[in-house]
Amino acid sequence: MEVSNLNFALVLLSIAYAFGTAVMRTQKHSPSFLHSVPVVGLRKQAFSITRASLRQLFGGITTLLEGYSQYTQHDQPFAMYDLSSRQETLVPVKDVKWFAEQPDSQLSSHGVRQERHAVEHLHMGVDVPATMHFIERITGDRLTRNLDLLAQPMHEEIQRCIETEFGNDPEEWKEINVYDSVQDIVMPTMSRVFLGLPLCRDTKVVNALKRYVMALGLATIFIGSLPRLVKSVLAGLVKIPLAYYRRQTLAVLVPLIRRQLEHPAEGDSDSEQETGFLRSCAKISEKNAVGGIGNVVEPEIIAQWIMWLAFAGSSSTIIQATNLLLDLANCPKDMEVIQQLRQEAVSSLKSAEDWKDPQSFNKQVISDSAIRESLRFHPILIKGLTKEVVPSSGITLPNGTQMSKGSWVGIPVLGIHRDKRYYPDPETYDPFRFVPFRLNGELQAGTAWGSKLDAAKPTTTYLGFGYGRHACPGRWFATLMLKMILAEIVLHYEIEATAPPPQMRVIGDAALPPMSATIRPIALVKTFHLPSSAPKKIARDTKKPHSKFFSRQCPVSPQNWNLVE
Repeated sequence: MEVSNLNFALVLLSIAYAFGTAVMRTQKHSPSFLHSVPVVGLRKQAFSITRASLRQLFGGITTLLEGYSQYTQHDQPFAMYDLSSRQETLVPVKDVKWFAEQPDSQLSSHGVRQERHAVEHLHMGVDVPATMHFIERITGDRLTRNLDLLAQPMHEEIQRCIETEFGNDPEEWKEINVYDSVQDIVMPTMSRVFLGLPLCRDTKVVNALKRYVMALGLATIFIGSLPRLVKSVLAGLVKIPLAYYRRQTLAVLVPLIRRQLEHPAEGDSDSEQETGFLRSCAKISEKNAVGGIGNVVEPEIIAQWIMWLAFAGSSSTIIQATNLLLDLANCPKDMEVIQQLRQEAVSSLKSAEDWKDPQSFNKQVISDSAIRESLRFHPILIKGLTKEVVPSSGITLPNGTQMSKGSWVGIPVLGIHRDKRYYPDPETYDPFRFVPFRLNGELQAGTAWGSKLDAAKPTTTYLGFGYGRHACPGRWFATLMLKMILAEIVLHYEIEATAPPPQMRVIGDAALPPMSATIRPIALVKTFHLPSSAPKKIARDTKKPHSKFFSRQCPVSPQNWNLVE
């Protein structure tokens, strides 16, 4: 944590210095808006744009919600400055679908990715368009379509890591750092999927990936927040430690990948799982003929693809899981949310075979609601889906506003997620918010639901995974992992908060998880006994779980839980 705090301090100092020397010169390079688009956060004062931009360092939420209240709720767009002194127009909810349907020839994320995500400054060694194409292909072909094959190894890794992090003592509460523990659960699980056994349990491999992901995440926030003219200068300094971690990670991954591709284990029933993902990477690279994009099948290329995937997948999942556990731990005790999640898990995961079947998790309406609500309450970006106007003639917004070439257009995600019109009492985390909608029809008949209310399915008012054809391609995989982590925890542990819920901390657009927050878990036991006065049907009722009838008896074993009278 000391390294993170040091980097955070350096970010603040560097941004302040960069703004003082470069912001005013960068203004003439940024496309300007017509006067018909109101700019929020700009005051009549000296160095107004510089100061408006600097206020977004920690005041982005205030500016965004102010603009949302004044304009978005009246179906009008508004503009605000970001940390890099770029203007961005944010469209109202009624235009979100139109926005998402625009072809890349009209609105493209490429320029935004290059500048705000600092891709052109930080990512080395691979062709970016080819890599992005690979990520979409491998996520769809190997992850989303094979969740049934991935569920068992994912659960094995999650179970092992949670026991390591949370302990198994039923007599003593153990205080843990949530972010650190989640990181040590997610990274090995991702590595199990990408690299298989035994690489995912090689601490050298996992630690190398972890350090690289952390360094790249910090560098992305830092460099992406700087004005254009100083990006390349300071990126050169930031790339020194980043290049070091990159070399370390490649030095570990490349020989292992080369060995697995050239000499897969023979006679081992798990060999296909161990090398399946790597071989899928090679196959996609070899047959990647879409638009002529592709690379030769080389371990170095595959290693760097996996590093990109690890960064894109693990960083967001770690943030989401950290927020989820803190949200649940801070729920009022009289809600009995952990007990109800436990009852639901008992009902849907009755055997080892159920853990292997993703459909088992589709029956978990309370878990899905809790995850969806956490993503609503804590979006990773307070404004997002940002795209750049491509045509030289510009584009026209639905309200008639003309946007010039190079202008940025996005969506006020946090404002939509906190809008009372869509979410009553939006400032409160309610894990059961979406349950009433899901306790209808087919669900009551005991079948898996297939409605719109799915944590992995974005809508125009739920943007936790983006929206439209460019929504997060790995969202079903991520949601399954979150449900597995949650089920494994509630089946084995009670958890409680150690402090009031921390406030959301935002730097620019990025909503950071509270990295120092802790919770206290204690191990549960395996057998639940119901008093003779309790109707047997209560023990099996997932809609009205009665946790007060439960009592601890002996150390937990997830497949051997019993509900007895």
